[in-house]
Amino acid sequence: MKKIYAIVISAIVGGYLLYLYSQPLPASLSTVPIANITSKLWEENISLFMVSSDEAFSITQTPFQKILSSRNKNTSYAYIIASGKNKEYHQNPVEKDLKDTRLLQIHNPVIVQHAKTIASSSNPIEEAEELVYNAIETKTEGIPIIPAPAIFELKKGDCTEHAIATIALLRALHIPARAVVGMIAAKEYAGKKNVFVFHMWAEAFYNNAWLLVDATRPGKKKTNIYIALAYHSLETEMPLEFLEAMANIQNLKVTYLSE
Repeated sequence: MKKIYAIVISAIVGGYLLYLYSQPLPASLSTVPIANITSKLWEENISLFMVSSDEAFSITQTPFQKILSSRNKNTSYAYIIASGKNKEYHQNPVEKDLKDTRLLQIHNPVIVQHAKTIASSSNPIEEAEELVYNAIETKTEGIPIIPAPAIFELKKGDCTEHAIATIALLRALHIPARAVVGMIAAKEYAGKKNVFVFHMWAEAFYNNAWLLVDATRPGKKKTNIYIALAYHSLETEMPLEFLEAMANIQNLKVTYLSE
């Protein structure tokens, strides 16, 4: 999770990417406090947030996130979003959602073999989550981004490795899938309570619907606790479209808007 913040910081200050990937960051840099939080957040299906920054930044629409309004005034920039489900999102998968990349290597024998074990499943999405969760035996941070075959061999990783490995399996099965970088709400993380933690997960298009896929927590998801900041092509560690979206995010603040 801290690696995700390292990606953001590297976009801001430039260079030293692999060095940053390998360095543990304090929780104060990998988390964002949730202002005005109530217990309702953990119970509801749709949640409203104001995401703001001291610098201009962009945020993305997803199948699970709708931008309700935006405000750019003086040095204050903010988005009001509804997180959980975006019924107005009708974008179909595109060619790149099935594309092989240097980080995925979907034709590698390691990926092909793992994909075969879930190919006949009635629910390959859930099976992929479980497979990856169990394959990455050591849940750890502070390793560089590595290709999917190496993830299965190393058996170590954080949310980034879980997302990359899952997407590799799904694309190997010809299921469109893509990587999302953003934050997930946590009741407690690294001694801090009620925070958003920088995170990476996946979205997959299956049975004519987009599904939120997160192998770090297999099973049913509370999609309202995810905030997406940008999509990641997984072609390189820092693709251009990702950097453009993330480069100006500084002093990020999240406020929970309870009704």
